[in-house]
Amino acid sequence: MTDDRVLALNALGFVWNAHEAGWEERFNELLQFKAEKGHCNVPSLFKENQKLATWVKCARRQYKLLVAGKKSNMTLARAQRLSNVGFVWELRPAILK
Repeated sequence: MTDDRVLALNALGFVWNAHEAGWEERFNELLQFKAEKGHCNVPSLFKENQKLATWVKCARRQYKLLVAGKKSNMTLARAQRLSNVGFVWELRPAILK
């Protein structure tokens, strides 16, 4: 692809990485949720935005994989961004044996 075409697509707002764009969109929705509710604990059955609820659940699952050293879509940078806004990774306290 020529540089001119890349520039033209950029000028139109072309999204080069849809996965990253989707993550950013949900992250911004989480920030809006926090602004309204005062916390980041989106209910799993959040009728106002079920996509956000699913994303939050998935983020927690991906974080567990990351911490366990397994393949994960969660990056350290994303985890840090979520932690910085008060995201709670574990909702249920661990049961001590």
